Amino acid sequence: MPSEDYTSTPSTGKLKLKGVKDSRITKKRKNKTSKDEKSSGDTVDDNSVILKKLEEEDLEIRREEKKKKGKSEELRDDDAEDPELGVRVKTEAERKYDEQRRKRLDDRLKREGVKTHKQRVEELNRYLSGLSEHHDMPRIGPG
Repeated sequence: MPSEDYTSTPSTGKLKLKGVKDSRITKKRKNKTSKDEKSSGDTVDDNSVILKKLEEEDLEIRREEKKKKGKSEELRDDDAEDPELGVRVKTEAERKYDEQRRKRLDDRLKREGVKTHKQRVEELNRYLSGLSEHHDMPRIGPG
């Protein structure tokens, strides 16, 4: 009897997600710090000092590795120019692209000039008034 295949069975509970043992929704709450932790503010300063020391050690290690590779260039104290330290250096193609974009922007500003918002709106209204009526949307419905 194929009709029995489609009969509904009473549900025995809520649906469960696969791979999830506990399906309860818990709100994320900040853990309240005890008074002991608040009074020990020195640990934050100690941690920042330790982090600074670790960063300095990392810089020293990188400098030593560069010297070992045989590069005659020495690292400057200026870390901003070092590509290994997270500063992105643009390629030649990227530099050319930026130059072309700047030139196009300058040309457009020379052509159009510096316009206020009011002037732009007036120009748009003049353009729209010059368009033929077939661009207008026809009315649909009674009226």
